[in-house]
Amino acid sequence: MRRPLITALLLLVMCPIWAQEDSVQVVQRHKNPYYQPQQLIAPAVLITMGTLGLVEKSPVDLVAQKAYKEMNPGWNIISVDDYLQYVPSGIQPFLGFIPGVQSKHNFRDRVIASATAHALMAAITNTVKYTVREQRPDSPKCNSFFSGHTATAFTGAELMRIEYGCGYGGAAYAVAAGVAFLRVYNKRHWVGDVLAGAGAGILCANAGYWMLPVWKRWFKIKDSAPGAPSLKEGQSPVIVAAPFYDSECRGAGIACNIVF
Repeated sequence: MRRPLITALLLLVMCPIWAQEDSVQVVQRHKNPYYQPQQLIAPAVLITMGTLGLVEKSPVDLVAQKAYKEMNPGWNIISVDDYLQYVPSGIQPFLGFIPGVQSKHNFRDRVIASATAHALMAAITNTVKYTVREQRPDSPKCNSFFSGHTATAFTGAELMRIEYGCGYGGAAYAVAAGVAFLRVYNKRHWVGDVLAGAGAGILCANAGYWMLPVWKRWFKIKDSAPGAPSLKEGQSPVIVAAPFYDSECRGAGIACNIVF
């Protein structure tokens, strides 16, 4: 069961999807103003590397496991990552209120994009965790792949980069990288788990902005800032939504497959 699933994950990341063109009628699709193909490169690379880690553990994992055995029982767990993961996401909507900080969108749009990104991230993370069922390095629990802490941190970091540029985004990415390191250091995850989690977080952050003009059109939300992109009349995005509920983490959300 697990090997076919790994193969499917790799194919979904690396392979484009082709469809036969209707010979009777061709419906023109307008370009989403936020979507750029190059936005998929980093998530694809990270998710692919992380998924390959399910097949064979990296040398870093082997060295880490050896260190764990040598240092136990004196291994000191640093639990700050449980809180640090939320820092970029918590700052992102409000940073634009600080004088001198330039944001690309108003507060409402920042909140909408962030909420969408985190809902997608939570749905994808929980679905993969309880489907792949990779055992954690520190316990018999089988929900290691991929790292939800890392996905949360990198979702916030990419939202910061998109909204405020590379300066603030770089600082947020440093925080996210620290979370990823601590997840491995604390023996909560394998290296592949945090790589895939980072890729998923970056992807979901971009998806949050891809969906922004869709929500505006559906809910008749007017742009309060000149030049803010939105879908034009006649555009028809196709969305397949799958709601989820996770009793252990007490979370809920919707996973969406979006075609523009």
